[in-house]
Amino acid sequence: MAKVRHQVGIAGDITAVYRALHEPEGLNGWWATATEGTPGVGNVLDLHFTELVTLSFRIEALKDDELVALRCVSGPGPWQESTLRFCLRQGEDQVWLGLEHENPAASEDDFLYFSTKWTCYLLSLRDLIETGTGRPYPNDVKIHLGD
Repeated sequence: MAKVRHQVGIAGDITAVYRALHEPEGLNGWWATATEGTPGVGNVLDLHFTELVTLSFRIEALKDDELVALRCVSGPGPWQESTLRFCLRQGEDQVWLGLEHENPAASEDDFLYFSTKWTCYLLSLRDLIETGTGRPYPNDVKIHLGD
């Protein structure tokens, strides 16, 4: 089973971070080019990355200002059946955001890309909350040709 874990500190409102993790407007501010769907447990969000790919995630769990859990129900290769767990915790002077991305069917090699790319996107989310401007696809930090 392949798994990556990350954590970033974000100077901002925990509710704003929580919303950015599962509401279309928020996701468009740091990750996807465009997102369709209605936030709610059991609902599916379609994240479009220009002409590259569409990833569809079912919202598995929401706990206000604490947890957003997603499962990829449509996407290429190692994305299929991937689970994402975003955990939030209010610190003294920042919000701690943890991410676990795992897929029992994927290999460690499949996750080499994810491990690096999630760092780029989580920093994009941090920038969105702290400055009002993130770097969603296609304006994200590129980590190889064709990314």
